[in-house]
Amino acid sequence: METVPDTGSIERKPGQCRPRATTTTEDRYLSIIARRNRGATASQLSRDLYAATGTRVSRMTVSKRLHETGLFARRPAVCVPLTSTNRRVRLAWCREHRDWSIDQWATVLFTDESRFSLNTDSRRTFIWREPGTRYLPSNV
Repeated sequence: METVPDTGSIERKPGQCRPRATTTTEDRYLSIIARRNRGATASQLSRDLYAATGTRVSRMTVSKRLHETGLFARRPAVCVPLTSTNRRVRLAWCREHRDWSIDQWATVLFTDESRFSLNTDSRRTFIWREPGTRYLPSNV
């Protein structure tokens, strides 16, 4: 019976793993096109990669490569993106009404708005973004 040499290491030898389906250049390309088109699905990105490089990969491979670069598919935040004009107008309104009494505020009726959509289910829409960037204007 042959004995297996004991190297004392638990690391795999180089070349013992399954080779990666994508190169570092293709990984970088996936990251760039996902950042440019944040609403693209992993399947769409897989097709884009195939069209550009001829490398055919699954949507799971695309998702894993984007996770390695720090991009994750998340639902976009639902809020009104504020432009500098909106911010200026809101600040002016606040300064105008900051000295109101409780009696004056009692006559104000605040209403809430409801969103209605006829074409897509917004709960199934995802974007590729980094952790901690939920409310950036590019992700809203």
